[in-house]
Amino acid sequence: MPEIVQVRKIRLAHHFKKDIINVSHIEKPYGEYSDPIVKIQIEESGKIVGDVDIPYENIEELIAVLRKSADIYNETPRSDVHDELIANTGGGA
Repeated sequence: MPEIVQVRKIRLAHHFKKDIINVSHIEKPYGEYSDPIVKIQIEESGKIVGDVDIPYENIEELIAVLRKSADIYNETPRSDVHDELIANTGGGA
């Protein structure tokens, strides 16, 4: 039987408070002799809408790819979304 350790729940930005990413460590996910995995689940309003099982052999590569994605985001010039409206929030001046 799998042994599940909840690692962290992360609220998704720009979504309702109930929309989260669940990250779990799972021992024996597929039976007594299976290797542990990381399970990442997307939960919307209390319902799992997607998940992925990641073998620990791939974790460092996944972390590197996520960091690279963050670097690309941080290096990409962008203007404030509301600059053209001359307002602090949507809806114009």
